[in-house]
Amino acid sequence: MPRGLSLVCPCPPAGLVDVVGKKWAVCVVTLLGHHGALRFAPIQRSLPAVSPATLTSTLRSLEREHLVARVRISTDGRATGAYALTERGEALYRSLVPFASWLRAA
Repeated sequence: MPRGLSLVCPCPPAGLVDVVGKKWAVCVVTLLGHHGALRFAPIQRSLPAVSPATLTSTLRSLEREHLVARVRISTDGRATGAYALTERGEALYRSLVPFASWLRAA
């Protein structure tokens, strides 16, 4: 490499790791991407190894990153709160699908 030439990584790894490197973040994103909007309890049941406090922290972190949003869903004729992917979260989910397939094949 010629002197003075600096290389720039086309993928900012620190930013990527900051978002998806948080404990359980990828699991929550893929769960919501696959099933759609879910209330806290079904998310918790789907990830039994996650404590409620850790799940709450993960969801809040994903909300701060604009990957997950709280939404209202109607169940049994009444509106309740749930979590759903935002457009940005959907884009992340779509990019994780091939990665998950690669991991299963490995």
